[in-house]
Amino acid sequence: MPLFCIKNMNIDDYKNIIRPVVVRNNCYLWGIEILRGKKKNTLRVYIDSKNNVDINDCEVISKDLSYEPEIDINLGDNYTLEVSTPGIDRKFFELSQLTDYLGEEIEIKTKTLNNGNRKFLGKLLRCNKTCIVILETKSLTEIKFKFSDIDLCKLKPDYNNLMRDSSNGK
Repeated sequence: MPLFCIKNMNIDDYKNIIRPVVVRNNCYLWGIEILRGKKKNTLRVYIDSKNNVDINDCEVISKDLSYEPEIDINLGDNYTLEVSTPGIDRKFFELSQLTDYLGEEIEIKTKTLNNGNRKFLGKLLRCNKTCIVILETKSLTEIKFKFSDIDLCKLKPDYNNLMRDSSNGK
C-alpha cells in the first residue's frame, strides 16, 4: 500500500508500527495514547523492560520513531512525540498487564455510572480474560468490572511504603 493512502489509523495500526521499533531496542511496548489537540497532536508512547528503562532508551526509541513516515502522514508534520516509562503509578492499557499487580491498590474510572459512581479505589483481587475484581477500599466489598467498561485503570502506589523502602537501602 502506498504511504499516501494511509489515513485514519486506529490504535492497533500505530502499535504495529511502534512495537518493532521498541522491541529492536530491547524494550517492550506498554501502551500508547493519541491526544488530539486544537493546534497540535501528541503521540505518547510508554515503554518498559525486564531491566530498567532509562532516559537513553526513551531518547533512542524517540529518534527511531521520528523516522517512521506512516506516523507523520496520519498525525501531520506538526505533532509532539513523547516516549517515557509508565512510571510507578502506571496506567494499564490491557487486561493482561494487571496479572503482575494482584494484591496492589488500583484506581478505576468507569465509562458509565456503576452503583452511582464512576471512580473506585481498591485492592486488585482477581482478573481473567475479560474482567477484574477489586476489594473496594471504602465499602470493603468486592466489585467486578468488565475491562471494556473501564475508561482509566492505574496503579495507586503507597508512596509512604516506597519512601520507607528506599530510605532503608545502604
